[in-house]
This record gives sequence, C-alpha cells and structure tokens, in this order.
Amino acid sequence: MLTNPEYLAILRSEGDAFADSIARAMDVSIASCEPWVGADLLWHMIEVHYSWTFIVKSHLMDADDYVPRLKPPDKDLITEYRAGLDELIRVLSSIDPARSCWTWAGVQDVAWVIRRMAHETAVHAWDAHCAVGTTAEIDASLASDGIDEFVHVMLKSNIREEEGTLTGSVHIHCTDVNGEWLIVPTSTSDVVVTREHSKGDCAIRGSASSLLLGLWRRIPMSSLEVIGSADVAAQFLNRTKNN
Repeated sequence: MLTNPEYLAILRSEGDAFADSIARAMDVSIASCEPWVGADLLWHMIEVHYSWTFIVKSHLMDADDYVPRLKPPDKDLITEYRAGLDELIRVLSSIDPARSCWTWAGVQDVAWVIRRMAHETAVHAWDAHCAVGTTAEIDASLASDGIDEFVHVMLKSNIREEEGTLTGSVHIHCTDVNGEWLIVPTSTSDVVVTREHSKGDCAIRGSASSLLLGLWRRIPMSSLEVIGSADVAAQFLNRTKNN
C-alpha cells in the first residue's frame, strides 16, 4: 500500500486532471461508462466526493443517516466539482485515518476512504482523458496498488448478482513493477486472495496499468496476456460490477 499522504497527493493531481478533461467532454459519450456522457460522469464524481466527505466529516456509522445533496444546474457542475474536491481533500487531510466511519466494505475507517478515493478518481480521470483523446497509462505503482485493492475489496464486495462460483484459480502478474496475486475460489461466491507467485488455472499478465484497466473492464481481455484457461480468465474479469 501507499501512504496516506501519497494517496491524498494522487487524489489532488488525478482530481484536477479529471476536471481539466471532463470540462472538454460534457456532451461526449464516455465509452467505458455507457450510456453516460461527460456531464453524467461529472455529476457521478460530485456525488462520490460529496458522499465520502459527508460520511467522514459527520463520523457516520449508519448508512441510513446519509443525507444526499441536490444536483446543481449543468452550468455549475465544474465549479461544484472543484469545490467538492477541495473539501474532500481538506476533510481527509484533517481527520485521523484510523478513526472509524461507515464504508460498504469490511474495513470501517477513514484510511479505507482515502485509498478508495485516490483509485476511483484516477480511473475516472482515465475515462475522461479517453473521451477527449488524450489517453495515458495509470502510474505503475498506483496501478499495482489499485489491483491489490481490487482483488481484496471488489472481488468480495462488488460481485454481479448473476455470477456464481469462480470455476478456477487465477494468477495475476504485473510485468513492469512488483505485483502478483493468486485468487482461489471457494465453495461459495467468495475467494481466497494471497500475494504470491504461484500457478493458477489461468495467468493474466500485463503492465500494472493494463491489468488494472482490464479488471475494471476499461480495456478488453485481448489487450492482456492470458496463459491457461481463457474461459476462467473471462469469467474472472466479468464477475464484478463495472463502475
């Protein structure tokens, strides 16, 4: 994992980069988030940043106590986004990362929120860059950490309802930075994840950025190197919700 100050610096840089690109794509289709256009993705990010600011700032522990915000007029979306990003970073920077708060995952603390916000913002910044034709790889160290978060959090908390038990084991291997994981299915829809170099029924290899984008279904499986069972690899890559 990265440090909390590193995540907050990423949240700032990726959050600003998102705004710069999405401002040029308000009416452009966001291919990875269909049927959204840029204004829809921008409103989504305003809501996401607001929700975690509210949760952390209010020390919310019961999701039923959450108070949503109203959507501003489209002409104010960019201004509201930038103000919300500033407030999110201020709140996350000023509160003890070890303090408890509600989350939708097993870990219930502010540090979890800091990490999640860095990664969600970075992936959606990539979406926005794509919309204006300025795609770039996600930083390798950030992407490797994003893979780690994905396999330990999303694979357990974000499963598509129609997906059943994973039918084989999966080895994920970054080719440019440190990062290897083995995902082993259980008799339920849960999986056991370990950080190790070990053979699975399939191996999925690529740069950390490509692997992370593949896990989030931003790029096709054909963009990755798959060794062993292609069926298990496809099932694995399709089992989580695409946010």
